[in-house]
Amino acid sequence: MGHQAVPAQDTRRTRAREAVGRLPPGCFASVMAAGIVSRAAGTVGAHTVAHVLLGLGVAVYAGLVVATGWRIAAYRGRVAQDAADPARAFGFFTFVAASDVLAADLAAGRWRPLAVALLTGGALCCAVLVPRAVVTVARSRSARPDGSWFLLVVGPQSVVVAGTALRTGPTTAVAEICCWAAGVLAYVSITSLVWTRLRRHGVAPADLTPVYWIAMGAGAISVLAGTGVLLSAPWDGPVRTAIVVVSTVVAVWATALIPVLLGAGVWRHFRHRVPLRYEPSWWSAVFPIGMYAVATHQAGWVTGAGLWGTAGHVVAWAALVAWTLAGAAMVVERSRP
Repeated sequence: MGHQAVPAQDTRRTRAREAVGRLPPGCFASVMAAGIVSRAAGTVGAHTVAHVLLGLGVAVYAGLVVATGWRIAAYRGRVAQDAADPARAFGFFTFVAASDVLAADLAAGRWRPLAVALLTGGALCCAVLVPRAVVTVARSRSARPDGSWFLLVVGPQSVVVAGTALRTGPTTAVAEICCWAAGVLAYVSITSLVWTRLRRHGVAPADLTPVYWIAMGAGAISVLAGTGVLLSAPWDGPVRTAIVVVSTVVAVWATALIPVLLGAGVWRHFRHRVPLRYEPSWWSAVFPIGMYAVATHQAGWVTGAGLWGTAGHVVAWAALVAWTLAGAAMVVERSRP
């Protein structure tokens, strides 16, 4: 008896199950990139592009939420393994950041109820993930700090960004400023850990992936959150001065990281011949570029420093180019047989 042909529908279902099973925790990075580059496009007047990117981000977010829910229900063991692995656990914070970036984009107008729902979901998830990530690192004897660890900063700070964008009122102002300050302290701590690891052990060219750009993005979102806190509540006197000074220092640091990260990319791909081809971590570089554009634009507006505003406009166009290149590369990669 000959072999029976497998129905095409069954084949598609099998492939879908396999894709869901392999879904990485950091899959929402593409949504983060679309959401923040949409906002960056709005700062330079490219409103049609901004609407398209936001719509695309919402659509991808909805699909990934369904796929992630399916994965949690059908592959609990794999999800638990990811949560216990320091190399993958921080990727779960991309859901928090994606939810909150979209919430900030949708904060005005008729979409405000959806934005509130996204912020609520992101904040609750963040409250669960932060202690879980700390426990994962504490239990692991082989934890190697890398760029993905900065997502521990990006997640909570994105909650502040969404909260201040929604202008939730004075009742949450203290919570927002406390969360922002904790995020800045976490940023300093993780920067020290990653720097110490790189100085002592170095990093192989193949391991120097674009996730290290999140180091800059974590700084940029801390600036955006800090300036958002200033806009959402009438902070005056020493508190306002402290927020402005800290945000400025962090903005300068994030700016200084840009040539370092660009140089690292040249070192990786041209000096050591690592092939330059699409990988999902590219979105981890697009997001920081867009975040830097939005953060410096808002910093210039809040502080009156025109230099920051100019930098924001220039980098916004760079973010649009980066998103286009990453999107095109993804399409080409996935169209290959």
